Amino acid sequence: MKKLVAVLLSASVLAGCSAESIETESTETESTEEAPAPWSPQVYVALGDSYSAMGSTALPLDPPNTCVRAQDSYPELLAKELDVDTLANVTCQGASTLDVLSSAGEHPPQVDALTPITDLVTLSIGGNDASFILMASCLERGAQESTCQQEHGQQIALEISDLPRRLDVVYGELAKRTPNARIVATGYMPLITSTDDCPAIAPLAATDRQWLSQSIQDINLAVADAAARHGALFVLPDDAAQHTGCSSEPWVDFTGENTGSFPMHPTHAGQQAMADAVARALRA
Repeated sequence: MKKLVAVLLSASVLAGCSAESIETESTETESTEEAPAPWSPQVYVALGDSYSAMGSTALPLDPPNTCVRAQDSYPELLAKELDVDTLANVTCQGASTLDVLSSAGEHPPQVDALTPITDLVTLSIGGNDASFILMASCLERGAQESTCQQEHGQQIALEISDLPRRLDVVYGELAKRTPNARIVATGYMPLITSTDDCPAIAPLAATDRQWLSQSIQDINLAVADAAARHGALFVLPDDAAQHTGCSSEPWVDFTGENTGSFPMHPTHAGQQAMADAVARALRA
């Protein structure tokens, strides 16, 4: 009986040692494993309009100058942040979905920059399909009488309602040309919110402020929904609404005079905020 107890105790000790050693080995293995490196694309193509092309007015522009591609636009900043090997930035001021897909003007279709080895695409498009320039012009001229919505409301509502169809065509072409790329659709920094009240927009009627704010939200919603339908990411900085043209730290500027940016477009800070937001979304 004493021998049996001794054998059992011995087996128990050995079993305990074995479990402890396995646990120790496992812990040592885990501690020596390195965290995976952040994803870094090799070939990045930036498509889109002036919200992704324009930045600081003081910096030299990349050719062709008619596209007004600034060196601190968010694609340029993002490419540096992600340390990409190759960036093809074909964003261009005034671009619509038609310019992305075909040679609508003096420049070739933006999608021609895509290749099967493209692994990251950013897309800022839709605003010009919905006459964003008309909405911005309301802020420029201002009017106590509610004229902007009366003049342009019906047209812009129809254009926004057609935006999902236009975006679906774009995504269909992206899927054909670069099936393995991660696609990020970026939203439009709001020029104003419905609660904004500052001297720059004082001449604009309250009803037009509400309409303008809602129209930009509707464009962003269409862009976000299209991204979701096609498995793309939608990115707009969470606090963008706190940095409108009325903010003390604007990410968009009505005139561009105080920020050295283009009127009604993202400032350097706005482009940097977008680049940071896209980088975080890709690494999440």
